[in-house]
This record gives sequence, structure tokens and C-alpha cells, in this order.
Amino acid sequence: MDLYEELVKTNPGNGSLNEYRYLGALIEKYAPVNLLVFSVGKDSNLWMTLNKNGNTVFCEDVRKWIRFSRKITPEINIVKVNYRTRRRQWKELLGQDHKLQMRLPDFVKNTVWDVVFVDGPRGYNDKVPGRMQSIFSAAQLKTRNLLVHDCDREVEKTYFTEYIGKPTHVVEKLYHKEFVL
Repeated sequence: MDLYEELVKTNPGNGSLNEYRYLGALIEKYAPVNLLVFSVGKDSNLWMTLNKNGNTVFCEDVRKWIRFSRKITPEINIVKVNYRTRRRQWKELLGQDHKLQMRLPDFVKNTVWDVVFVDGPRGYNDKVPGRMQSIFSAAQLKTRNLLVHDCDREVEKTYFTEYIGKPTHVVEKLYHKEFVL
């Protein structure tokens, strides 16, 4: 069993084997890269491993996941972020750029990212933060590859189309847009 199969087995209901392999191949193609991931989880160690000697940064809002990730991988680089919106607000926030911009450290805003992967915040119901701010803010960054997971959901698909454009590649629920910098 390879790393991807093991991850799908131990992390059910998250990324699929095809989605993990696709993102992993993209990271490996350019590694070492500047990799920014919105969210930490059981897959974080995989992204760091694939990007050995690269710059991997995670943005996370849930303290429990930050503690879990640092316990598993003490050297993980996590930026604590805050989302000021809830998923239920997604329609009214379309076009409200000033409400969608996240407060990110200057080094995040000023880095040219080879790969940006938006897999958070949770966004699975109206009581939790949706991905509106992370998708909007990721779209403002300088990046060569921008990927958003869970684009089978209306919010992710709508915000991807509105702020990033038409995906260059679609792998199941994973949308990928390539940019020429």
C-alpha cells in the first residue's frame, strides 16, 4: 500500500485516491516548491514529505487541529487564521471583497506560491466558516497553481468560478487553475 492509499484508508470521507495522487504529482513535479495549504489534517504530513526541502505553510483556524498537527509533526509551519464569516452568508458576500479579504501575514501575501491548496475551513454546514474567505484570499495571491477541494459543493464551485475562473483541470471534487506568472 502506498502513501496515498494509506491516507485514503485512514482519512475516510476526505480526499479520494485520484485527488491525492493528482495534487501529490503536482507538488512532486515542481518540488521543492512554495506550497500554501488552507487547512491542516491527517494529510499535512504527506504534503510536507512530498515537498522536502521546500517551503510548506499551512493556514488553520481550529486550535485542536493545530495542536494535533504539531504533536504529529513538530516542525510543521502553521499560521493561525480567523474566519469572520459563516457558510450561510455565502450569497450575500459575493462581490463584497472588503468582507472576504483575510488577514494574512505579509510573508504569505508577498511570496510567489507554486501551489496553493484550499481545503479549509470546514464549510460543511451553515454553522461553520465556509470557504468564501479562503478562496477569495487565495485568488489574490501570486500563484502558479491554485486548487480548491470540495467543488461538488455549491459554495466552493461558485466562489471558484467567480474569483478564480474556469478550472484548467477537474479531478472529481478538486478544481485546479494554472496561471502563467
